[in-house]
Amino acid sequence: SRLSKGDRDTIEATLKQAGCDPENPGAHVLCSTTPEQVCVGACGSGQQDMTKWLPGAFGPSSRVTNEELDGYRDVYARYWACADQCSREGVLVDVRAEGAQSRALATLRRCGVVQLKGAYEESLLDRAQSGIDDLYADRKKYAKYVDHDQLHTARFQVYLPFAEPFNNRAAVGVSDFVHGVLERYFGKPWGIDHVTVLTSGSPCTNQSLHPDVHYFMGHTVSVHTALVDVTREMGPTHFCPCTGELESKEEWPASAAIKMSNLLKKACVGPTFAPSFTSRGTVTIYDSAMFHQGLENLSGRDRPVLKLELGAKGYPEIRNYIQKAPKAGKKAARHWRAALGPPHMGDEAAADAATASEGSGA
Repeated sequence: SRLSKGDRDTIEATLKQAGCDPENPGAHVLCSTTPEQVCVGACGSGQQDMTKWLPGAFGPSSRVTNEELDGYRDVYARYWACADQCSREGVLVDVRAEGAQSRALATLRRCGVVQLKGAYEESLLDRAQSGIDDLYADRKKYAKYVDHDQLHTARFQVYLPFAEPFNNRAAVGVSDFVHGVLERYFGKPWGIDHVTVLTSGSPCTNQSLHPDVHYFMGHTVSVHTALVDVTREMGPTHFCPCTGELESKEEWPASAAIKMSNLLKKACVGPTFAPSFTSRGTVTIYDSAMFHQGLENLSGRDRPVLKLELGAKGYPEIRNYIQKAPKAGKKAARHWRAALGPPHMGDEAAADAATASEGSGA
C-alpha cells in the first residue's frame, strides 16, 4: 500500500543519517530521490525487512485497495508479455543489418539486455587477447591485478591496466556502434567505472539470482565481450528480462513486488533467456538493475569475458565497486575513469594523458 507519514519520516531520517542535506539535495545524486524511490529500491534489494522498517506500507495493518490490485495485475501482465517476447524472439542483433542500432536500443530498453553480433572487430580482439595473454604470463604483474575476493564459486577477475593495447574505447568493447547505443540509452552524462577480465572456471556452480545494483534502470550498465565461443555447457549468463524498475511512478509498487518475488523464489517469476551459443567477439549489454545469474560451467573449459562496467555521472563513486579491489586494480580504475569518464565516456585526447600516467607508475 502507500507510504504513511511515519514511513516517510523514517526514510527522510535515513537519508539525513547517510549525509543528505535537505537544503541541498543535489549534493549527492541519491539524495534527490523521492521517498517512494527509496522504498522501491530497498524492497527490490531484499536487504531490509520491510514489515519492520516501513510498517505503514508493509505491516499487518497496511491495506491495498481493489483499484491498486487491478493496477498490479495490469503491470504484471505487461511484464510477463515483455519477458515472453524477449525470451521467444531472443535479443541478438547483427550490427551489419539495416537499422541495427535503433533495433539494438529498442531491445535494450524493452528487455534490459541485448547481444550484438559483429560489434567487435576480430583483428582488434586478437590484439586485445594478446595483451591479456602477456599480462597473465607476467606472474608478478598478474598477482597485483587479480581479484579472488569479489566473486565466488570458482569465478575470479583480473583488473586491466590503462595501457596498450587496452587504452581505447573499442578495445574494451565500445565500438562506435556500441557507443551510439549507450549514448542514447543513458541519455545523460556517463562514463567508465572499471574493466576486468572475468573468468568462470570449470567446474563452477550456478550463481544466485541477483541484480548488480539495487536502484533504478538507466544508471549502471555492463558490457561483456565473449573472449571465446561460449556453449550452453560453459555456463552463459541467464537473464530475467524486463525485471528492472518501470519508468512510471504509479508502477513502482508492482515493479518492486516482481523484484521481491524473484528474490523470495530465488528464480525468475516470468519467462527467462539464456543464449545457447555466443560466438567470440559478441558484445552483450545489460542494465545492471536487471536480475541475472551466471550458470554452472561443467564443460572442462574456462569461460572468460571482457567485463566493462559503465555508469551515469556520479554512480561509479556511489556504487564504489572497487572498494575491495586490489591496490593496483583501484589505481587502474582511477586512470580509466580519468580518461574515459563523463560526459560521453571521455575522448581519445584524454586517453593519451592517462596512458602516460599509468606507464610512468604515477
